[in-house]
Amino acid sequence: MYADPTHLRTKIIKVRLNDDERDLVDALARINKTQPAVLLRDLVLQGLALFEQGSEEKRVA
Repeated sequence: MYADPTHLRTKIIKVRLNDDERDLVDALARINKTQPAVLLRDLVLQGLALFEQGSEEKRVA
């Protein structure tokens, strides 16, 4: 099915949002023509990449 089975996403993390936060996620997902879960996963991965980049810069300094 997958050329590389490590690309299969099977790990689940749940996040609880209030109504306003969920409405914002839904609106952003509609604007970007994607699913809310995909939008949040992409945002988390981008945030982790920035966090990792900042950690590397601190180690060099």
